[in-house]
Amino acid sequence: MSSLSQSSRITEAESWFLRARRLAPRDPSVHHHYGLFLSAQARLPEAASAHLEAATLSRTDYELALAAASSLRRAGRCEEAEFWYRHALGLRPDDARSHANLGAILHLNGKYRQAAAAYREALRLQPGDPTTITNLGKLAALLA
Repeated sequence: MSSLSQSSRITEAESWFLRARRLAPRDPSVHHHYGLFLSAQARLPEAASAHLEAATLSRTDYELALAAASSLRRAGRCEEAEFWYRHALGLRPDDARSHANLGAILHLNGKYRQAAAAYREALRLQPGDPTTITNLGKLAALLA
């Protein structure tokens, strides 16, 4: 497919997403899918805003909270990402992934002791997780 043709398809797709947002501005799935589209286009600040809108509209949806947090992190909005990772943890406090994600953003935000506690809780819930073990090791090296 030529780049002109590809560009035309992307423009067309975006016009459909924008139309969907006008028709259903309170539908979190519309904002979420638009955020995915924007992420695929490497339009990270816009993607973060779309994912944030989706999560705000459906505050009890764990996956949308996680998508917002991850999108905010990729856009460099790490303090906001921390808020949404904490929110996701509140929705699923017994999920190791929730603790591991919170640990990772705390680690990025320089909150090392809190990050270590989150990683340890993730490992308690899912012993032996290689990513969490690696991240905890990196953190231990920073704290040493």
